[in-house]
Amino acid sequence: MSRTQDRVAFPSFVRAGIIALLTVPLSLATIAGAQTTSKKAAPAKPAAAPPKPAAPAARPGAPAGAAGHPSSANAAHASGPVDSRHAPPVKAPPGGSVHTTANGATVAKNSRGQVTTYKAANGSEAKFDSRGHVSEVHANGMTVHQGPGGIRRTEVERADHTRLVAYGHGRGYIQHRYEYGGHSYYARSYYYHGGYYRAYYHPYYYNGVYLHGYVPAYYYPPVYYGWAYNPWPAPVPYAWGWGAAPWYGYYGVYFAPYPVYPSAAYWLVDYMIAASLAEAYAAAAADSAHLQQVNPARLVYASFDPDTGTTSPTMTRDVKDAVADEVKLELLLSQKATDPASGASGSLEALFADGKPHVFVASTALTVSSSGSDCGLTEGDILALNGPPAKDATTADLRVLSSKQADCSKGSSVTVELTDLQEMQNHLLSNIDKGMADMKDHPGQGGLPAPPADAISGTKEAPYAAAAPSADPNGAAELDQTAQQGAQVEQQVVQEAMAADASDQAGYQHTPIGGVSTPNQPTPGSAPPSTAPSVIALGQTPEQVIASKGQPTSKANLGTKVIYIYPDMKITFKDGKLVDAQ
Repeated sequence: MSRTQDRVAFPSFVRAGIIALLTVPLSLATIAGAQTTSKKAAPAKPAAAPPKPAAPAARPGAPAGAAGHPSSANAAHASGPVDSRHAPPVKAPPGGSVHTTANGATVAKNSRGQVTTYKAANGSEAKFDSRGHVSEVHANGMTVHQGPGGIRRTEVERADHTRLVAYGHGRGYIQHRYEYGGHSYYARSYYYHGGYYRAYYHPYYYNGVYLHGYVPAYYYPPVYYGWAYNPWPAPVPYAWGWGAAPWYGYYGVYFAPYPVYPSAAYWLVDYMIAASLAEAYAAAAADSAHLQQVNPARLVYASFDPDTGTTSPTMTRDVKDAVADEVKLELLLSQKATDPASGASGSLEALFADGKPHVFVASTALTVSSSGSDCGLTEGDILALNGPPAKDATTADLRVLSSKQADCSKGSSVTVELTDLQEMQNHLLSNIDKGMADMKDHPGQGGLPAPPADAISGTKEAPYAAAAPSADPNGAAELDQTAQQGAQVEQQVVQEAMAADASDQAGYQHTPIGGVSTPNQPTPGSAPPSTAPSVIALGQTPEQVIASKGQPTSKANLGTKVIYIYPDMKITFKDGKLVDAQ
């Protein structure tokens, strides 16, 4: 496929596929996250499988300065999955222990005796959350993440530094590093429903973490950003056409659009949040039967407050207005930028330079820490950051402003990796771009005020976008194969962890590591403790779960499905295999 075909053939496919999915009468740039291939649009985030970025690698060299680009050598070594063979030694959780098994594996447990980390002698590693769910696996050059709802993400880096991030069913992205003008850039090809589109990122260091900041493929005259920022003569109603869309039926209790729009900035807020929720629905629908297992009587509840039990109203006006303020800030920065495609405005470093609070919208399912435990964030949750993180901090503490019932509760404090926070910022910027492209391509759509002619003329293409390498023609198949391999690797390492800990408890011969002793360690020959390994993973049998957690308090038989109910979770089996745990 030629470069021209690569940039022109995809839009009609995306438009047809996304409209069929969402039943939203907007342009191809709407909700889908598709980049139009003429000079009228900007790249965006994928609709069905919003990706999580690579885990940050150890800092290989000194920073290149504010919003600068690391050298090619540094960039080549900083973006891959974590190699567990060179990872820091396994540490005991607070009040827990670390010990070696008879076969040389390292097992860390918390104060309740649950396995939190397993590391084999060959370097394979598995990490588990506070409820015993597998959260991360490193093995065979792969990093496999399990997010809320059981959505698996597999990351692989080839020898040529091409990076694959797969979500299954041909979904995910393939990232290529390339050079332009003496700087490193990354081109991601996002695959979905058999097609793909391109998006572009610049690498930089912040607090010693290697990040990828979004940069637009196209940018507009300053007057267009000013038009989107400033109020319209009068508020304007707009009919989105979401009424019959499956994603809106699922999330309609959580989210409702503004009744009227005083400026384009507020329209962009609903544009972005709707994109996030549509992405979440499409990703879950593509992965087994997660959505079909939800009780319609308790789907999701907006701004859920555990203290009062409040399940309404929808995402509050104050929360949405806070997101609108963030959108207006980005429009103002783009208007003032001498070169909006330089990449400076896409970095967390530039965003935090004002020292003010900022708001982020979760762009993918994440497991984060909160008050010493963990909880889930999913697409469309709103978070507030009071100020920049401390110098050299690789995480940031945020407060949850709005969330769904099964997610981290409203008002709670959560710790988020800077890599994930950067992807949230990328999501915001890409949706601003595609929303701007949609209003430009369809001036006056739905009764919105049309931008002035001089605001939408003179659109420019960023030169680094044209210089990017072509997309992989067989990318979807490669991602599907990667996802299958990731599932196999995860299952293998988790089974090894269970077997190692069970064997260790049978022999109960603990060897403290690094001076960390096992609490209440018995004398040799005495009986082992009664605590069984608490490791829960997809694909396990009922017998394996019972061996880990004991007998459930109750069971529910639903034909091909069986639900085990425990005091702390509900586990669903289908055809004798674990398919979901909540």
